[in-house]
Amino acid sequence: MQYTKEFLRELHKNLLETRLLEEKMKDLYAEGRVPGHVHSGVGQEAAYVGTLSTRREGDYFKLTHRPTALPHMLGTSLDMLFGELLAKKTGNSGGRGGSLHMGELRTGVLGMSGTLGCDTGVAVGAALTLDMEERTGSIVYMFMGDGTSSRGPVYEAMNLAAVWKLPVLFVCENNQFAISTHVSTSIPVENALADRASGYGMPSRVADGTDVLAVYEAAKEMSDYVRSGKGPAVLECRDYRWRGHFEGDQCAYRDGEVTKEWMERKDCVKNLEAQLVSEGVLSEAEAAEMRQSFDREMETAIAHAEAAPSMTAAEIYDYLYV
Repeated sequence: MQYTKEFLRELHKNLLETRLLEEKMKDLYAEGRVPGHVHSGVGQEAAYVGTLSTRREGDYFKLTHRPTALPHMLGTSLDMLFGELLAKKTGNSGGRGGSLHMGELRTGVLGMSGTLGCDTGVAVGAALTLDMEERTGSIVYMFMGDGTSSRGPVYEAMNLAAVWKLPVLFVCENNQFAISTHVSTSIPVENALADRASGYGMPSRVADGTDVLAVYEAAKEMSDYVRSGKGPAVLECRDYRWRGHFEGDQCAYRDGEVTKEWMERKDCVKNLEAQLVSEGVLSEAEAAEMRQSFDREMETAIAHAEAAPSMTAAEIYDYLYV
């Protein structure tokens, strides 16, 4: 596939900024500045950035709990994102949700359920809305991990989407671990979701989730299929979870040498940058300046968030019932 220089630079920008945001969140948590947990997606960015580079105006997105930074790529400001992360009123839910519940309907992000997989029906419901409103060409991206792919609500939603030919792209990011359970002990097929797609009459593609261009090409094929009105499809991106299920997880259940090898050989940001520099699309100096510039933006947003008010005890239950 041929790419323009502008597309490659934008792809790199989104990939790099998602990585830098994930690293910043991890560091803030380590410094004790984040209430609640952070589920780091460092190293897994390509599966999401490559897929979402096929998005269009009017699409909906059901995200999962990592990478936490993704709403920024979709239009959420850094001030709002860090406000929510640091439990401040400037966050998208006033600080009530934290890292697991970022997003705005304005950007097409539908939020998520803390019980993974139970919100798959919301994605299908959004697709039904698109269908009933005859919003031809718009689709819903439903993201999940390999562990979530085995949950019952996922299959019920996929079945309904297939029967009604709804515009959903089911995206499985297979990072090989469901909390501490390896895929080899819990999933009877090689590809967690792609190998099950045929049971619903859905086409599927499997991509190297550490290669952002490979992900983009597979996502483009599958998203174009869904946009054409033929019904739902499945994309599976295979990669490896660099860090624990949550920050603080010591990962005693896996081989540290295997993790190290993935980190050294399959760094999606480093590998894309090396390719673009070699092709003359980007210079090392430009990449360094982008890092410094975005770091300044993040520090400014963090300062704004830390200076913002927290909710009062009297406000905790606001919006509990509508």
